[in-house]
Amino acid sequence: MNWSDFGERNKRLNPLWSLGAGMNLGELQPYKEMLALSVLLQVYYLELESSEQRTREDIADLAWSSLERFHIAGLGTPESVERLVDGLLWSGSGGDFEAFYYDDATRQMTVQKYKYFSVDEDATRSSWEETGKTVYRLSEYAMELIFMSHEIIEEFQISIKLLEIQMHIKHGRVTRAMQDVNELVTRVRKMTQQQQEYRNALRRNPKHMFSGYGVLRHQRLEEIHLQFDEERKHFDNIHRSLARLANDEKDVIDFNELRQLSERVELSRRVHDELAGVVLSIFEAETNLRLNFPELFWGAAGFNFRTNVWEEWIKPEGLPDADSLELLISGLFTPNQDFIYPLAWAWEEQEVGFLPEEFLDGPDEAGEEEKPPYTPKSIPWPQVTGLWLPVFLGLADTGSFTFSAEAFTEEEQRNWSAAPDAIDLWAQFFHTEISVQAEDTDSQGGAADECQKLIQLLLAARPELEVLRGKVLRTMIRSGHSHPVSWPGLEMSPYTITIVER
Repeated sequence: MNWSDFGERNKRLNPLWSLGAGMNLGELQPYKEMLALSVLLQVYYLELESSEQRTREDIADLAWSSLERFHIAGLGTPESVERLVDGLLWSGSGGDFEAFYYDDATRQMTVQKYKYFSVDEDATRSSWEETGKTVYRLSEYAMELIFMSHEIIEEFQISIKLLEIQMHIKHGRVTRAMQDVNELVTRVRKMTQQQQEYRNALRRNPKHMFSGYGVLRHQRLEEIHLQFDEERKHFDNIHRSLARLANDEKDVIDFNELRQLSERVELSRRVHDELAGVVLSIFEAETNLRLNFPELFWGAAGFNFRTNVWEEWIKPEGLPDADSLELLISGLFTPNQDFIYPLAWAWEEQEVGFLPEEFLDGPDEAGEEEKPPYTPKSIPWPQVTGLWLPVFLGLADTGSFTFSAEAFTEEEQRNWSAAPDAIDLWAQFFHTEISVQAEDTDSQGGAADECQKLIQLLLAARPELEVLRGKVLRTMIRSGHSHPVSWPGLEMSPYTITIVER
């Protein structure tokens, strides 16, 4: 067996295997992979139409439309749809998805990082000015999933694809031609995206022109120039074939389908023009940098600590351990460390001072004193849950609770003042909506971990709080009370925690 390409096969299939993994969608659980793929496919067609309705809220609406189309809308809830959308935008830790694959070159397991969505920078720039929302687009990995579902090869050359479209039109296969035009638009948009990423990187740092990123871009540029030479001829032939098909086969071909195909071909021409515009703007920027700012590319004379050590080594890679910092900068202060005041002496003087001379040469009969083991600070949950219990009892009884002097006795006020960990949880509740878990499960990470821990401990201790399961809690500053709550040793805002009705 040839194992040389096994890792690449593994990397291409990892996003497919992980699609929908880790999501808890309740009654929608059996359909999570199908729903996730349907959302990706709908965003794919929105990109084809150049629609910018691809914000997080728009993606949630697409998920609801899939539920309605599959006749399972009754099984969905706002919480499950939000979990579906969040599970596609981010991993459980809030960042990239990760999976292992075997790298045959290094002969070891390697971590692959990927996303299904990335930020559409150009669309987001205008969206932030109008609505303040982020616009997303499919990543290369998600595009490949769409391609795999249609058995489309990613590296299919555009010129060959144009020729295939022309042959489909010539033989009257309008539906196949429509599919191929859509695939062609996607291919060109992907090339445009790659060029835009290089243009943005070039604006941030002109040295990208000579980096591996820039070299790879210039390799793609040759492919783009060859395509520009051929596309005009292909598009002219396609339009002539469409006109001939409309005249010769007008009794056989559906005119509406032919019109839609003509519109898609015109869209394909426009995205080709957009790609050409991006390439020309990059060429103009590179020429301007070379002619007007040649000093940006001059080689630095000699060795520079900031560039060669800090920017090129420490900043991207970090230090292996804390002791390396002393080794690194001691030479800056004491080049001849053996003779002129090593930096370690200066640090020792600041921390413990110099020992008297009579003790320097004496043996250490007692030996070194063992340092006590480090114990990380933790939250005293029994004390915190005891203070928060009246809050949640009042919340379960009336639907809200306000932190005020009237709500606690003098002894309880003193206990609150002496428990900063309990006070800090009010601020954590204030920054986000907290969903009380319907079942006893561990928190999945994020800003609400300690809040969820508190809630689970209270629910486990008091059965009457079970009415809060599945509810959404929100904390705000109580309106009409501008003065903070002032107790001995404590001053804070009058927070009110309520149950949010959906």
